[in-house]
Amino acid sequence: MPDNSFLIGVNTQGVITYDGVASTDYGIVVSEAPVFERPNRKQTIVQVPGRNGSIIFQDNAWEDVIRSYNVWLSENVTEDSGGVMSGYLVEYVDAYEEFLNSRKGYLRLTDNFEPDVYRLAYYSGGDSFSNEMTQYGRATLKFTCRPERFLLTGETPVQVNNGDAIVNPTRFESKPLIHIEASNKTIGITINGKTITAVVSDYINIDCERMNAYRLAAENKNADISGDFPTIASGSNAIAITGTPTKVTIKPNWYII
Repeated sequence: MPDNSFLIGVNTQGVITYDGVASTDYGIVVSEAPVFERPNRKQTIVQVPGRNGSIIFQDNAWEDVIRSYNVWLSENVTEDSGGVMSGYLVEYVDAYEEFLNSRKGYLRLTDNFEPDVYRLAYYSGGDSFSNEMTQYGRATLKFTCRPERFLLTGETPVQVNNGDAIVNPTRFESKPLIHIEASNKTIGITINGKTITAVVSDYINIDCERMNAYRLAAENKNADISGDFPTIASGSNAIAITGTPTKVTIKPNWYII
């Protein structure tokens, strides 16, 4: 990253934060609110000869969306000893594009236009900045996003006990991260009619989105679980727990489309 100590008064009204790094760290700001895109549902439409209308097979899933940001790179910097500022433009553009292109896979994307949600997105590259009078560059940066807009309120783990209920405030079924603590016990968790059972030596994490169980990040525990990965339906969901665990927490991962 170039030294940004000489930036003065950079407008921070429009900020992209991707994989934990803010666009303003590179002097780049968003010039206007992005279009609030919405995904298409995955579906198959079949036309039947001689029959009015269509037969529609709809999945409970949605396609990726493209989130586009019109950005500009401000030259709000002090002049160098020769009174030339054009070099800063190239330095910052190159550094930011190098950062974006070095990332891989779906990563966390936020902006201050929808401060209550985050997305999972990847950057494919191919965007270009214009150079106008060496004072600022303009570009449209495009991120391919999963269809979900995950609520920040769904990131907080909630401790639950047998007989409790968890309320999903959205209309969409979420896939939680379940954390179980127990000492050499078999623990069963039932949510929304789906039960998963885990053999727990001290603790285990069950990721219902990725259908994966682990202890440490690299310690696979899929051999220690059985049953169905629970989901949390819209509204109230009863929770049943068997096996007397020490502690159970649920990170609900609420989202909207």
